[in-house]
Amino acid sequence: MQRWMRPDVLAALLALTSACGRSESEHPYRVTVDLTPEIRALGSEDLFESDPAEAKIAALGPAALPALGLALEREPPAVRVGVVGVLARLRTPETAPLLVAAVRDSAEDVRAAAIDALAGLGEARGREAVEAALDDPSGRVRLYAARACAALCSSPTALARLVEIALDDEGFPTTSWARASLRELLGRDNEARAAASRAALARLPEANPIEARARAALLLADLGDPTGCEALAETAQHASMPQLRVYAIYSLGEVGNETSVPALAALLGDPTPTVRSYAYDALGKLGGRGIAAAAQAREAYRGGDAPTRPLPRPGV
Repeated sequence: MQRWMRPDVLAALLALTSACGRSESEHPYRVTVDLTPEIRALGSEDLFESDPAEAKIAALGPAALPALGLALEREPPAVRVGVVGVLARLRTPETAPLLVAAVRDSAEDVRAAAIDALAGLGEARGREAVEAALDDPSGRVRLYAARACAALCSSPTALARLVEIALDDEGFPTTSWARASLRELLGRDNEARAAASRAALARLPEANPIEARARAALLLADLGDPTGCEALAETAQHASMPQLRVYAIYSLGEVGNETSVPALAALLGDPTPTVRSYAYDALGKLGGRGIAAAAQAREAYRGGDAPTRPLPRPGV
């Protein structure tokens, strides 16, 4: 009668035989995948080429990280941006070291994409890299860093730098994202709020350009301080940038008072529909706080485009 060896004994013998007869690199169950075509395709402008490549690499999960790390060192910028896209898609903590390294890339597109991916990942290991990127020479990278700070920044140095960006950066979207992050972060730090307020107040004097006064007044409004209402009213009426005007109108609705009503009422006749809508909305907020003149101005409006519900904070 044929006798069978116990399975556990057989497995041990097979393992020993394998170890003695083959090196680990010759393991019969190992499968090697050549990702060269897919990695190169990540840099293609043709989405029918780059998207399937990204999906195939991402399907491998963390096993693809060594190849992606090499690609960040060797491939041209367009491919490196695609590599960061794959890392963002993986959304696993193991990607953090590669993304942190990509924040120091020579190409600004790669740096910006890496910062965005770190913000989405929310990994604490990305904090230092994102905070350092607030001083990046590229305005686009600073914008992404300012936006990412809401999720990652925490140091007093980073908070102070965000205040500087909100007050002094020439890029409107960058200053807006800096303020948005500060709204998330300053509520937890009274000392930082006080410092931000002092910095903004120093830029309110009429001798400063209207854009500088507007940035200061907007930051003060985000802090709940109505001191900049006069500058907000001037901005709402006379600033050359439509987005800046709308932000100022919205802020008047948040922190304005009786002195804000004439400017908002005048804006109900503005040729820009968005300006009229936000002025109408701001008057409603003031009226809701008991300012009778605001309620009267709003009721007197006969435009057919008055919003029927409260308007959200303007987008960047």
